[in-house]
Amino acid sequence: MADIYNPPFPLGSRVQVAWYWFAWAVMAPLWSAAYRWVPGNASRVPRDDEGLLLLTNHTSASDPFWAAFWIFRRVSFMTSSHLFHLPVLSWLLPLCGCFPKAKFVKDKASMRTLDDRYNAGDAVVLFPEGTRTFDGRTRPVLPGIGRLIKRIDARVVTARILNGHLFQPRWASYPRWIPVRVDYDELITFGENDTVEHINQVLSERIRIDPDVDAPRGSFGFRMAHGLPDYLWACPACFTQDALQVARDDGNAVVCSSCSERWTVDTSSRMAGAKPMRVHQAFDRIVEDVGSPPRVGEGTLALSGPGGVTTMGHGKKNDRWDGQLELTADELRVVRGDEVLWARPITELKAVSVEFQNRLTVRHDDHLFEVVPSAQSSLKWGHFLKQWVALAAE
Repeated sequence: MADIYNPPFPLGSRVQVAWYWFAWAVMAPLWSAAYRWVPGNASRVPRDDEGLLLLTNHTSASDPFWAAFWIFRRVSFMTSSHLFHLPVLSWLLPLCGCFPKAKFVKDKASMRTLDDRYNAGDAVVLFPEGTRTFDGRTRPVLPGIGRLIKRIDARVVTARILNGHLFQPRWASYPRWIPVRVDYDELITFGENDTVEHINQVLSERIRIDPDVDAPRGSFGFRMAHGLPDYLWACPACFTQDALQVARDDGNAVVCSSCSERWTVDTSSRMAGAKPMRVHQAFDRIVEDVGSPPRVGEGTLALSGPGGVTTMGHGKKNDRWDGQLELTADELRVVRGDEVLWARPITELKAVSVEFQNRLTVRHDDHLFEVVPSAQSSLKWGHFLKQWVALAAE
């Protein structure tokens, strides 16, 4: 079941459209100066009155603006429903042309809105991967994308945001100043005999980028290591859990409190040190160390630590359970002493997702919960939960 969505000004209304173009005009010089990006080959996107789907890889929270800014036509954006839970964004996003989609569940209201906007002649921006990348590596295209294209016989334009993952990596607390490059493909349509699998394969190839691309000349940044210890929740050298910290003497460096290994991070997400590597290579080393499915707890525990779980929803007081978070092969739970305050079977969790500001959410039945570890990284808990939920679904 999707969240209730009642924007004060419906998409396509005079007020919403006027606000969209007003915001575009106001922000144009600011965005151009901050992102230093130019139209490129955006002229490949048709500027007629027929609907189309604009599909691109997902590198940053700024992707909707980067992808749609220079195409000079009315645009609507399918956006994670999680953002509509946030106080300011809940009213600002609809004015900017966004509508919510609940992740990993059927959302009929969202599909109706998409159909309406496509038929009204909008360019509807979708991210086929469904979520942002942490390091530039392209994720698999969601199977529903191909089905959607066949159902509405969509015209499609694909684009690649070539280095958006370097502007502000998803794990990073601060942006870098990097010229952003977007590359558009020519309009494509698919035939009646094209299978969903074929369509998704074509899309996957069209939106794939090189995660190891270097930042362009003139790029710079500050505090570029801030946020990295949440993503690298173990030392990539000695593999001690929760040991990586931002260096006190340099906001661009991380150091291990266990083995004292040190790395300096640059604008291309390289980690320079005695054992140089890129950030995604460091992450892969950590993942390999904890195994599959991952486990660092004792006995039946896969992972544990202080924290809590809270309900999520619009316009109501959220319930919260605080104590010791525990993940086993059978359930996710919150305990206090011998008392179980909250528990859900792993087999009944429909989805695990890391949302805006690294908030970790799980869906059970039609309820959305936020998992809040207080002494460990939410990204660490997200990795463990996703692996155990995937194993239970096999």
